Amino acid sequence: MSALFDKFLIPTAVGMVVTGLAAAAGWLYRRRRTTPTPPRVLRRFSLLGTAGADGTPLYYETTRAPGSVVTRRVGSLPQRFELTDAPLDDGTYAAEPLDHL
Repeated sequence: MSALFDKFLIPTAVGMVVTGLAAAAGWLYRRRRTTPTPPRVLRRFSLLGTAGADGTPLYYETTRAPGSVVTRRVGSLPQRFELTDAPLDDGTYAAEPLDHL
């Protein structure tokens, strides 16, 4: 009985305890690190330097965060814009062009 206890039961019990402690530590770490994400808000961006066929500015609506880069087709060419958190007079936000045609 002593040989079985020394060679099998003690290492198994220690392994189970270590595994349980590691699982508990991982769960606590993940639980502590999760912060609630702010709700996504639909924003309307004015694509600066662009105009539609009727002369009105082009708009882009999205829930992406400011600082994101989006690609929109202006005329026949794709153009990249960076979304900003700068409000404009018309209530929209500015989307600055990154590609200059």
